[in-house]
Amino acid sequence: MGAESQSTSIKLPRALRQKLRDRAIDKVKQDMIHAGRSESEYSDDDLEFLIAEKEKEIWSGIGWKGFGIVALLLGINIGV
Repeated sequence: MGAESQSTSIKLPRALRQKLRDRAIDKVKQDMIHAGRSESEYSDDDLEFLIAEKEKEIWSGIGWKGFGIVALLLGINIGV
């Protein structure tokens, strides 16, 4: 599902960015299933847009404090 996009202006560790992206991809796939559509019905650009928007949605739902806790649980120090 497309190349990695930067969903925030903050440089996050690669492992966290990948986990965020993977979660966004899973959520987009779930949304498509609920809508009764398949991945092939979307262009690559549309899929990339949907994933980027879902990344932003996930990021805004986590917030800095929650994100720091998740990072600590994953053993990643991001200085929060």
